[in-house]
Amino acid sequence: MFSLMGVELCFCLLLFFWFFTMCIMLIYLCMNNICFLLSWELFSCMSSGVNFDLLFDWMSCSFSGLVCFISGCVMIFSLSYMHGDINSYRFILTVMFFVLSMNFLIFIPSLISLLLGWDGLGLVSFCLVIYYQNNKSLAAGMLTVLMNRVGDCFILGSISVLVILGHWNIMCFWGFTGFEVVNFFIMIAGMTKSAQIPFSSWLPAAMAAPTPVSALVHSSTLVTAGVFLFIRFFNYLSMYYWFNVFMVYISIMTTIMSGVCALYEYDMKKIIALSTLSQLGVMMMSMGLGLPMMALFHLYTHAMFKALLFMCGGNIIHCFNGKQDMRQIGNVSKLLPISCMFLNISNMALCGMPFLAGFYSKDLIIEGLVSGNMNLFMVLMGVLGVCLTVLYSVRFSLFIIWGNESSELYVNIKDEDMKMILPMSLLVLGALWGGLIFQSLFSLFSVNIFLPIGLKLIVPFMIIVSLVMSFSFWEKGQVVNKSNLLDHMNSSMWFISSFICFPTLSGFKGLCNNNLKVVDMGWFEIMGGQGLFDMNRFMFIILEYWLMITFNCYMIIFFIVFMFI
Repeated sequence: MFSLMGVELCFCLLLFFWFFTMCIMLIYLCMNNICFLLSWELFSCMSSGVNFDLLFDWMSCSFSGLVCFISGCVMIFSLSYMHGDINSYRFILTVMFFVLSMNFLIFIPSLISLLLGWDGLGLVSFCLVIYYQNNKSLAAGMLTVLMNRVGDCFILGSISVLVILGHWNIMCFWGFTGFEVVNFFIMIAGMTKSAQIPFSSWLPAAMAAPTPVSALVHSSTLVTAGVFLFIRFFNYLSMYYWFNVFMVYISIMTTIMSGVCALYEYDMKKIIALSTLSQLGVMMMSMGLGLPMMALFHLYTHAMFKALLFMCGGNIIHCFNGKQDMRQIGNVSKLLPISCMFLNISNMALCGMPFLAGFYSKDLIIEGLVSGNMNLFMVLMGVLGVCLTVLYSVRFSLFIIWGNESSELYVNIKDEDMKMILPMSLLVLGALWGGLIFQSLFSLFSVNIFLPIGLKLIVPFMIIVSLVMSFSFWEKGQVVNKSNLLDHMNSSMWFISSFICFPTLSGFKGLCNNNLKVVDMGWFEIMGGQGLFDMNRFMFIILEYWLMITFNCYMIIFFIVFMFI
């Protein structure tokens, strides 16, 4: 056990060392306004060369430092959360492979080499989702990996089309006949990875993974890969007008759907997962509005308070012996005061309360939506998404922190585990001051926003109205029987899995079964080894039959001739 804890501490130190290294390199690159591109040619075939490239610029260094900082906090948190697990060593190595795959995705600007991190995230996420090895985890893992494989196929399609250019470096693209197809493939791949409609069903299902993994996945790694890919490709994606319009509609639909569904959920981890889906919709909306740096800004601030929110929820689940139903957990403020304080701060940052991390980024995106060239209906839908965030966040806090007493007696629940308090204390600094710090990094925006005082105050006014309305959703811990169709529809994410995932998977399953029967067990058996074996066997039987007839004829003739002689 000592050696295992030593390995975990070594990985924690390695992650924090890389974080400080990236901070120093970020300062150096920003002060000198430079970037470094390292390229190794792996092989060359005809006129196309496959290179392994590494790009060190301010964006990749800052994002990698943030990922490693959150990963280091998650590793410290897992020292206590995964204590006593018999497969802890496997868990640590899998998480480190996950972080390594994300860093490959961040630093590699070549689309063909990007598969090293893109496919690595999909494969390792499947291993983490099925970590507990039960039927529920396996079903969630299969849904996650199959949905992500859709995006992988589109990435492979874009690579095959880009062979016309002779290279796959993102920084050196130019327009050609099939470039619109490449943009379409990249857009679908990014939507799949970031779980936008209609690929949203895998994100809540991935909650079957351990809570430290959820804190890492939903803050800065797997689900943000699609947003980061869009930011890298934004100069090419924005060349086509349909990208902006399509992404605004899809992102607002995703935000509304996740917010409404979160109001009907009682599972703590699923509510936090749906809040992640809602914020991913806000980031994609910023991309559709033509504000990629705003999306990156919100990605950074969201990563800090969302990791903190997952850790607070994980600490509560850990202390209550694995209970995740909010109706069975209540009045936690008297049992876990420090965790409840951190949970309130992260929830307020998620709602966009003034001068917290989420306020600096989300308020700018909503102002960009209000001042942009959008119709009134879409503006109202975007503001409604912000209101829904406040509704389910306050409902979550009311159930957990100020709800009724729990039905069971827990005597040993205390906020004294420093392995959980320390990483949450580090992340709460980001939730409090991260927006102000990152704003200095993103201070030079390409868009100036001027709004009258009425439009400027509409977002704070809607937040206050939502805060008042949220008290009507507090059911005081009573169990509510879900019977009507509306409740069932919202708790099932508008039947996305039933209408899109299952028919698609069943269709592919039927196609594979028909292919197995027609090809592998059909003509391929006849033309392949089994068919050749049967044909040779039939021919040898016929030859053996005629050989016996010929032999018998010769023997009869021999005996007749012998008797005459």
